[in-house]
Amino acid sequence: MYENTNSHNPFSLNGHTPASSNQDNMLDLRKVLDILGSYWYVFLLSIILTGTAAWLYLRYSTPSYKINAKILVQDDKKGGNLPGEEILSQLELFNTKSSVDNEMEILSSRSIMENVVKDLQLNVVYIADGRVKKTEQYSNMPFVLKWLTRNDSIVAMEYTVRPLNGNRFSLSRRNLNREASWNDTLHLPEGIVSLQRQPQYAFLHPEYYIKVISVDDAVVRYRSNVTMAIPNKQVSTIDLSITDAIPERGEVVLNKLIEAYMKASVEDKNRIADSTIAFIDNRLVIVTKELSGVEKDIQQFKQTNQVADLGEQAKLLVSSTGDFTKELLDNQVKLNVVESMQKYLQDGGNNRRVVPSSLIVQDPAFLGLVERYNTLQLERERQLLSTTENNPVIKNIDQQLANLRGDLSTSLGSLRQGIQIGIRELQQSSAGLNKKIQQVPAKERLFLDFSRQQAIKQELYLFLLKKREESALSKSSNLAVARTIDPAKSDALPFKPKRLLIYLLAIVAGVVLPSAALYMKELLNIRITNKKDITGATSIPIIGELGHTYNKELVIVKKDDITPVAEQFRALRTNLQFVLAGNQQKVILLTSSMSGEGKTFVAANLAAVLSLSGNKVILLEMDLRKPKVSEKLGLDNRIGFSTYAIGKSSLEDIIKPSGIHENCSLISSGPIPPNPAELLLLGQTEMMFKQLREEFDYIIIDTAPVGLVTDAQLLARFADVTLYLVRQGVTFKQQLQIPEDLTIQRKMPKISLIVNDVKAGRSYGYGYGYGYGYGYTEQKRGSRLRRLIRKS
Repeated sequence: MYENTNSHNPFSLNGHTPASSNQDNMLDLRKVLDILGSYWYVFLLSIILTGTAAWLYLRYSTPSYKINAKILVQDDKKGGNLPGEEILSQLELFNTKSSVDNEMEILSSRSIMENVVKDLQLNVVYIADGRVKKTEQYSNMPFVLKWLTRNDSIVAMEYTVRPLNGNRFSLSRRNLNREASWNDTLHLPEGIVSLQRQPQYAFLHPEYYIKVISVDDAVVRYRSNVTMAIPNKQVSTIDLSITDAIPERGEVVLNKLIEAYMKASVEDKNRIADSTIAFIDNRLVIVTKELSGVEKDIQQFKQTNQVADLGEQAKLLVSSTGDFTKELLDNQVKLNVVESMQKYLQDGGNNRRVVPSSLIVQDPAFLGLVERYNTLQLERERQLLSTTENNPVIKNIDQQLANLRGDLSTSLGSLRQGIQIGIRELQQSSAGLNKKIQQVPAKERLFLDFSRQQAIKQELYLFLLKKREESALSKSSNLAVARTIDPAKSDALPFKPKRLLIYLLAIVAGVVLPSAALYMKELLNIRITNKKDITGATSIPIIGELGHTYNKELVIVKKDDITPVAEQFRALRTNLQFVLAGNQQKVILLTSSMSGEGKTFVAANLAAVLSLSGNKVILLEMDLRKPKVSEKLGLDNRIGFSTYAIGKSSLEDIIKPSGIHENCSLISSGPIPPNPAELLLLGQTEMMFKQLREEFDYIIIDTAPVGLVTDAQLLARFADVTLYLVRQGVTFKQQLQIPEDLTIQRKMPKISLIVNDVKAGRSYGYGYGYGYGYGYTEQKRGSRLRRLIRKS
């Protein structure tokens, strides 16, 4: 079958037919599937090996179980309160606030796990021989090892215990062997130890192994096996889990860890309560002494100052002082009025004016004089309306007014003197009261200081008594900050190794490993193995594909031969009709990149298949350096092209029957010349091709590899079509660049590729064997079809 490669040439591989990209993807996938299918036995063997390895791993590996537990922590941010917490918060001495994050850190602390390791002696591991391997023992041990004292400098030890007849045993390790009775103490270099017999369990093994590691190592081991997590931020629960080879031991360890954590929590709260009570007791002693001293000071102060009730006495003094001050102010106002009246009367400008009644002091005598004075002033003004000031009546009134002013001045002087005497007496009395009042604040301040100290000490004393009782009650009712929701419980199936996952990984590995190997083989392969290697490296069309044959003969295409390879040569013959344009194009040149790619085989069988169609064909053995056609056909090669080119033979002498077919002739190479390229340049060569074109329908040239010498390029000027051979598993991938360059540089005409020796399998890239769908071998196909032809 012929492959298209460009849009201009119907046989171009670069042309894209409809849905060509989808076809390329399908071909790539089909190529992968074909390669995998051709190596199915490798994948089967690989899966068997990896499955066996997985089974051995599961058989001899120690399973680990996951043990889970859940606790609820009282979180203050989420509504939890500790018993007695308000006491400590009021005292502001200790911070007892808790949160689930802090409690998880405490739960995962090293000190808690160390207590668990020491209580359960997890640093002592018991081992016994099993049917397949040594296994750890835990709950069914017939004895336990107890360390009474131990040398901390010894990190790890291994002992072997063998039960003896009676009530004795032997304990051995390197350079040490002791015998003793059960429950006795043994003095070892590592310390004093006792092996205590547990009679409820029988001895099931002839010997037991005890591995003792340091407490620190055991703590690190179990801390790494324990995981803790908070499910989400809305809850105050902690999920705990531990992985252990012995589920029962894992449950015990996890429950013991929770118990140790709660015990530590209660102990911490009791320690705080004890410290609080002790602190309150000490403070009560001090506060009692201070309160007694303050009360004695108050008693002495009252006796010294003769004070029954300092507050009432101070109120009375302040009230009396106010009365004196008010009276003093009234007298000062009267004095100011009198002085103003005196100034008013002494002013000559006011002699003809009445005395203002609003300024008159409320004195009866003085008021009578003012009233008479104002009456005369008004009378005088009335008389002046009808007379003059020189009138005797006016003169008389003026004289009376002058006398009254003198009386008023005298009266005001007496009144002023009396008011001044009253002011001095009031000032003296007020000064006495002020002196007493000035003494009151100091006494009151001292008394207030004593009273304040007494109130503070008394309040503190009562508060401490109350809190001491509350602390004592709180201590008796202290509970752990957490409670167990789900105790430790092991899963029914091992956590690891996961059998299904291991087998799945084994299957995946069984497929991946050979796939990777095949991929690396394909990646590192430098020779052509599949069709994609060709189409991806060059745009030259593939004109034919020839399958592998086990027939050792040179010519396998014969009459009535319908083997797959023969049919492929017939397909090649058909494809050539599309390349050779007209009857004048009849010269076919066969070349390749190097020797061993099957040029002679293809040339001989191509000549045979063209002869079978009734064409007159001549085969030219033009590989003058290593001729093979005449040798494989068993023909005499003493005369041929080389003798013709130098003029020792005629063209008729060198044309001989090939023995391939009666229509097929042969021109052999003749003796190997020292200068093959020069012979091809002679004019005799051109004359030979002109005569052959006139006598034969097809001229097939078997020439030397173009990748090694230039013979093929020298003959290309006589050819109409160039068939370039590549061989599966032989031709190098980089050699495909040679025909590509020849095409670009137009050094050879109409180059097309023939893929030779395609193996009968799926690795080349086809799902139909050689391309014709036969499901039999060559011999079976040929024999069966021949029988069918004879029957018909």
